[in-house]
Amino acid sequence: MREKRAKQLWLWSLFICILLILFVIFGEVWLSLPAWVYHLVLIIAIVPLIFTYVRLSGMKRHMLAQQVSDRTQELQEALQMAEAASQSKSDFLANMSHELRTPLNAILGFSSAMQHEAFGPLNNPTYKEYAARIYASGEHLLSLINDILDLSKIEANRQTTKSEWIDLSTALIEVMNIVSGYPSAADREIVIEPFVDMPRLLADSKMLRQMLLNLLSNAIKFTKEGGKITVSVHLSDKNELQISVTDNGIGIPADKIKDIAKPFVQVENVMTRTHKGSGLGLSLVDRIMQLHGGKMIISSEFGKGTTVSLQFPPMRVEQSDDIIIG
Repeated sequence: MREKRAKQLWLWSLFICILLILFVIFGEVWLSLPAWVYHLVLIIAIVPLIFTYVRLSGMKRHMLAQQVSDRTQELQEALQMAEAASQSKSDFLANMSHELRTPLNAILGFSSAMQHEAFGPLNNPTYKEYAARIYASGEHLLSLINDILDLSKIEANRQTTKSEWIDLSTALIEVMNIVSGYPSAADREIVIEPFVDMPRLLADSKMLRQMLLNLLSNAIKFTKEGGKITVSVHLSDKNELQISVTDNGIGIPADKIKDIAKPFVQVENVMTRTHKGSGLGLSLVDRIMQLHGGKMIISSEFGKGTTVSLQFPPMRVEQSDDIIIG
């Protein structure tokens, strides 16, 4: 209503201004009035017009400011709703993962007892084979659920780090010992590049082991038999520590690299993929690195291999005594 009245006032002011200007133009020809009269008429004609213009401009600025304020409020509400939805999803996944993990542990325990014939032999060897399959399937499912649970905790801001100074060479060797027990690791060459003056790292030891195992498991999974996987450590001039896992496997297409760290994203098409997995491994690594104030860096060439690096900030790196591993 105020805007409508202001526009009407503007039109009336414009109309009156035009009339007075015409009066001045024709008055100078037909009337013999002093010059100051015409000047006064022009001032009377222009002042209301300027006043109305200023008022309209102020109203427009106020309307624009109000629109910006309303839009900002809408965006804030939408952001709050999205955050609430994300929190609810994370809480649901965390609760469901916990509920599923409990019965799975029972399935693993009983199937393991049957597989090893803890309470006496099974009359039919097929039952023992079935027990082994149940155990393997349950173990795989438990691994997926654990990944979902860990990711949910991080997204729900429930995951905290327990940082301590870690002897990096010892940590790498421990992870290598675990990986060497994987059935598929025997057909691939896995090496750690020697590093003189290995630094100590301030990190959560459990999370560091989880990240390295995830990266090595991925490298093994996507590297063909006879392939090579290399673990290397680099220290930049800025004292940033970088742990890299490099393979000569299938690689990642260039258009997939930017999305590979998103949850449930996999390199291969769902209908054609040949490798099992939930697509949470790299996503977990990325989130854990963020908790440590660092970042995950991926470089790859499709068909030639991939390098995934964990880059820790200088504040988490300490130079230790000379240690050579390899």
